Amino acid sequence: MEKDVNTSDKITYYFENEQNEWTDSQRVLSTPSLFARNTLFYIQEIGKLKSLKSHTSKRESLDSFLFVIVLSGSGTFTYEGQAYQLKPNDQVFINCRKPYSHKSSDVDPWELMWVHFNGVLMDKYYLYFYENTDSVVFRPKNPSEYINILEELMLLTSQKRADSELMVSYVLDGLITRILTEKDNQSNRDESISTQKMKQIKDYVDGNFQKKLSLDIIAREFYISKYHMAREFKKAYGIPLVNYIITKRITHAKGLLRFSDMQIEEIARVCGINDNSYFNKVFRKVEGLTASEYRRKWRGHR
Repeated sequence: MEKDVNTSDKITYYFENEQNEWTDSQRVLSTPSLFARNTLFYIQEIGKLKSLKSHTSKRESLDSFLFVIVLSGSGTFTYEGQAYQLKPNDQVFINCRKPYSHKSSDVDPWELMWVHFNGVLMDKYYLYFYENTDSVVFRPKNPSEYINILEELMLLTSQKRADSELMVSYVLDGLITRILTEKDNQSNRDESISTQKMKQIKDYVDGNFQKKLSLDIIAREFYISKYHMAREFKKAYGIPLVNYIITKRITHAKGLLRFSDMQIEEIARVCGINDNSYFNKVFRKVEGLTASEYRRKWRGHR
């Protein structure tokens, strides 16, 4: 007897060539399976567009994330009320729940590649991007790499293979990682004075986390406002400075718990935390179990 297949578990693609008075476009629409929606990164729509004449397209409240590359021409992209003038190789990454619009130039119509996509973790990924960049528009060092990724995604999405969704998710993961780690190419790529200062502070913490350490102590050491220091450190390394210090201490403690016979109270002191109760509280918060439980689990029976 043949097994019934739920249509919600099938992946569906729709390939469309569209030409109207405004655009000449080629796009692939995709309906992800239930497995993809619950587990993977997945594409909703991907394509290329050549603007034939200027017009404005507006959208909002879409449960989608949009990545756009300007291949040629120019135009205006507006997101959350802020207008960006785009030119070739400019790239845009937005959360489509917020209002956005785009309009091609009258005299220099643009050509775009884009992908609408989503995934169970995308809200957190986008929050990381939004909090660690100055703009939703950026210009990468190697724009051709992004173009190649979108062309690969377009091919994968148009194919009806058993592993298409897995491969699409894999490539999308690479695209998202590139976007999140792309430096701000609109400014000088050399390290700024602020970046150099943050590196010095990071090196100082790496060498002194076992001692008494606080934001006030570090700020005095480097003649800098602790509020400015905290803001710039998070911007440079993606983690609050206080959390970085805690991570260094807990990581060191984990090594001592596994590979030494030191008492937990002594380990706490060696890691720069003199209050054993506070050490246990922090350790549990970071690792989800106490220091003694961590030692038993990772050392096993002897």
